[in-house]
Amino acid sequence: MHIGITEPAGFLENFARAGSHLLEELRGIATQPHQDKSLRRFPIREAAAMLGFTPQYIRRLETEGSARIPPLGIPPKDERGQRSYDLERINHYRDRLGIRRRRPSGSRAIRCAVAFFKGGSAKTTTATHLAHRCALDGLRVLLIDLDPQASLTMLHGILPDIDIQREDTLADVLVYDPADIRSVIRATYFPGLWLIPANLGLQDAEVKLLDHRENQEEFLDLLAFQRLDYGLGQVEGDYDVIIMDCPPNMGSLTLNAMAAANAMLLPIPPRAVDFGSAVLYAQTMSALKRDPRFSRPLDFFRVLLTLHSGSGEAKNTEAALRMLLKEYVLEHAMPMSVEIERSAADLGTVYEIDQPKGSYEAYQRALAHLNAVNGEIIDLFRQVWARQLEAAETPAASPTATTTRRGEA
Repeated sequence: MHIGITEPAGFLENFARAGSHLLEELRGIATQPHQDKSLRRFPIREAAAMLGFTPQYIRRLETEGSARIPPLGIPPKDERGQRSYDLERINHYRDRLGIRRRRPSGSRAIRCAVAFFKGGSAKTTTATHLAHRCALDGLRVLLIDLDPQASLTMLHGILPDIDIQREDTLADVLVYDPADIRSVIRATYFPGLWLIPANLGLQDAEVKLLDHRENQEEFLDLLAFQRLDYGLGQVEGDYDVIIMDCPPNMGSLTLNAMAAANAMLLPIPPRAVDFGSAVLYAQTMSALKRDPRFSRPLDFFRVLLTLHSGSGEAKNTEAALRMLLKEYVLEHAMPMSVEIERSAADLGTVYEIDQPKGSYEAYQRALAHLNAVNGEIIDLFRQVWARQLEAAETPAASPTATTTRRGEA
């Protein structure tokens, strides 16, 4: 039995090379019959539910129209001869019918950091499913992968360091030119969803941002952790929701997200060890938020209970979290789900599943839980926008603080 490695560099290089080939094979299987991923089409029952009408009413609108609009036209049919809808067509219907609920004019984009400095909390799963649900609801979403491990990037069919290079990520943008953030935003196969991908190049940026000799602080007149905030200020008008998937640490990339965020979502498994991590995280964040440079008020803050096993320990920990944080814990929790694990293995989310690999009942349960959680979050986002409009209409309302360069009053 071999328990040692005489040439670890060569061994690890071979492992990385073989692993990259395997990832490409897995990606090829997951995205068959096309190399590039595409979002599934929806039967009329699902499309009508997304629009808030009955299938019968949709059929009538397509063939007869209404007093306000001409006929919408009949969509393509699937292999069974049934009407079939892609998300672009559903959004077109929303626009024609005047029911697409985007961020109201005069409100600000939600900049939501999904963060917890302990791995295994379903942070990336939470961020991705929330982004997909927002896009399915017709919102414009920018999803940012700040984790050098790039799991979120892989869930969108992009292989780090194979499909993208360092310059395709935020690595150089944050270090050298935050105003150039638009250059790393890419459209996805998911209508209404744009992505800033990640790869290991972000790890280099993590180090450079901490080094005064490397981080261009004097040239940019921006502190190292103000870069993402400044960059998002250039593009946030294009989006309703910006979701940042943070690394499981408090490094410079997470600090950039904290400085840029006006909303925070903390995915915490209800386990005793994670409860301890949550307390430590709260202590760390408290110290950070006392720093004037990170003291921006949060329009939204919620804890999401993830990976809920339903065990006695989970229920007791949930009760403790709800007692401490009260209404700041989301009403709905996300249980452990085989369907979510299976969708991740296929480099996707439950929202993309056309034919579940497991039982249809398990798929429906996972979908119901995800819709309940994400629906609750999106409703809260809309409440934030409503409050912002109310504040804007109040004469005494003070203008919202924006990022300034050093030296500006």
